[in-house]
Amino acid sequence: MSKAQSKNTSDNNDLNMLSKEDLSDFLSSLKTWTQKIRAGELSARVPVSNHAEISELSQDINFVGEMLGSLSRDAELQLQRHTEYIAQKNKSLETLYDVVTSINMTRDVQTLLTQFLHTMTELVNAHAAVVYLETEKNTCSLIAEIGMDASFNNRHPFLPEQKIKSPENEVSQQTIPVTIIPCPKEISSNYFGNKQLSILIVPLQYRGKILGVYNLYIDENRFAKKSEYKDLFTSIGRHLGIAVEKARLDEEANALTIIRERSSFANELHDSLAQTLASIKYQVRVLDETIHQEDEEATWQELERIETSIDEAHSELRALIAHFRLPIGEHSLAVSVEQIVERFKQDSEDIQVYLQKEWPNTKLPTQIELQVIRIIQEALTNARKHSEAKVVRVWMRGDENGHYFVLIEDDGIGISERQKQNSKGEHVGLSVMQDRASRIGGTLTVEGEAGEGVQVRLEFDYSPDALQDERNNQNIT
Repeated sequence: MSKAQSKNTSDNNDLNMLSKEDLSDFLSSLKTWTQKIRAGELSARVPVSNHAEISELSQDINFVGEMLGSLSRDAELQLQRHTEYIAQKNKSLETLYDVVTSINMTRDVQTLLTQFLHTMTELVNAHAAVVYLETEKNTCSLIAEIGMDASFNNRHPFLPEQKIKSPENEVSQQTIPVTIIPCPKEISSNYFGNKQLSILIVPLQYRGKILGVYNLYIDENRFAKKSEYKDLFTSIGRHLGIAVEKARLDEEANALTIIRERSSFANELHDSLAQTLASIKYQVRVLDETIHQEDEEATWQELERIETSIDEAHSELRALIAHFRLPIGEHSLAVSVEQIVERFKQDSEDIQVYLQKEWPNTKLPTQIELQVIRIIQEALTNARKHSEAKVVRVWMRGDENGHYFVLIEDDGIGISERQKQNSKGEHVGLSVMQDRASRIGGTLTVEGEAGEGVQVRLEFDYSPDALQDERNNQNIT
């Protein structure tokens, strides 16, 4: 008999040594183990038998149980990490949404920066935080602080070490990342009781330019455990940087508008009231000479001229006040023009005025309506002062495609050849009207021959789509 045949015979003999009772107990234990595993009790194990054959099989089954338990624990850990990751992403998205919403709703940059100073402080449990904004003199001023001593206000901010340098006249599109530096011992000892802290630096940036910065004082290495916040804080810094830049551009635009309005006001004073007052001054000198000549009749004539000039100056002053008082409020443009025409009738009783409207019942942006009204006012003022007209007509027309047309015409003396040749410096009002038309993307033409009156035409476009976008922006803000 061979060795293999001898071994098989031995194994069969050992197996035959198992009693039916032992085999039944093993199968029952195996069934119980299977039921517990299916019920989720992965710690269940099969009792190890004294018989070698069943003992080895029991150990293999228990090893499978241990593997199942290990896989289950690993899956649970991965699920927990993924859940935390999703929660963090949701928190980041909520914060970014809050940033965008606040930018649209808040016009005050200082309020906006203070609001998110508190938000970021809570996200990283910072001990203290400050936000600075760059000033015109290339220095930073403190906007708001949390948890800082009053003496800290005079300290300079910590800025990112990495500064993006772009060639001259080229705008950088790179992003300045969030950085972390150790907190200097001087600050740690003076303000935080020698705690081991780090400083989280979040730049307010726009196209590679630093417009301000957040400094958050956090526990050392705390932010390293929350590296996912780096992208969030960088994004917050970019969004708030856009808001700061937009606020500065708006401020510059408002300042430019004020300068233009002051220039326009100065031109109006020069062309109307200043000339009248100069005339009165001259008439007073003539009156003084007449009085010394003891010519009573000539004296009364000069007094009447002065009285007439004073009345004219008063009328011109009232016209200026009405001209620069914003006539746009709850009323539409058409209603505002009706008020202007009605006021013109009261000030010019010897001129017949006709208003013809084919204007859609739409609300244009305030700046567009303002420029249109100013042009109409200027044209009517010129007609009253210079045209010697008997009839003036104002025609307003607009269509559904967003094309608008305004005509102011009179039947007066027109424009002489001398006036056309010497118009530079003498017709400041015309250049002001043309400047107003260009601000709204329109064109202004003035036509008139001697003895044939004057026509002032304004044309501009503002599409319905642009109008709807304007309304949507107003609803958001």
